[in-house]
Amino acid sequence: MSCKNKKSNCVCEKVREIAAAQDEVANDHCCDISCEKSLRDLLSPAGNGNGNDTIPFMLLCGCDNALAGLLPYIGWGVRNVDTSCFGPIPSPFFRVKKFKDDDSCCAILELLYPSLCDETPDSLLDLIEFDGWFATGACLEVDLRNFTGITCFPPTTVMSPTTADLRAGVKAVKSLHEKA
Repeated sequence: MSCKNKKSNCVCEKVREIAAAQDEVANDHCCDISCEKSLRDLLSPAGNGNGNDTIPFMLLCGCDNALAGLLPYIGWGVRNVDTSCFGPIPSPFFRVKKFKDDDSCCAILELLYPSLCDETPDSLLDLIEFDGWFATGACLEVDLRNFTGITCFPPTTVMSPTTADLRAGVKAVKSLHEKA
């Protein structure tokens, strides 16, 4: 999905729908895979009972150049490594945590890292495949009016990462960034 209509912001509206859908199933607060299908699956009676509470997504840059709407936005957050160390981490994968207020397109997004099906990509297709998502606890505030597109993944329940999971996630994000 990509749009450049400045009269209404489809990315802001879609992320708002994702937030509302996730809120309906959270315990605490036409394609095979698309935002519409992910929303339906998360809210369906069958989907609602499986514990899924998140629709992971990527945002596409709203740059005013030839690549507008084609490159994923890489967000940066800060992750506590332990009680004395912290550092910045990147990711193009997000889950919406909340909107700043009802009249705004400003949202708090949490960075997600993928759980890899296999540590080594398929050498023929050079694909990286995921089987889940890890919550990083690193959040950023974004103005969703600055994006031209959104790509949604199937609904899931995010997992808590180990240090090894985070390292693998960083490698996967770097690998994807190199291919872009």
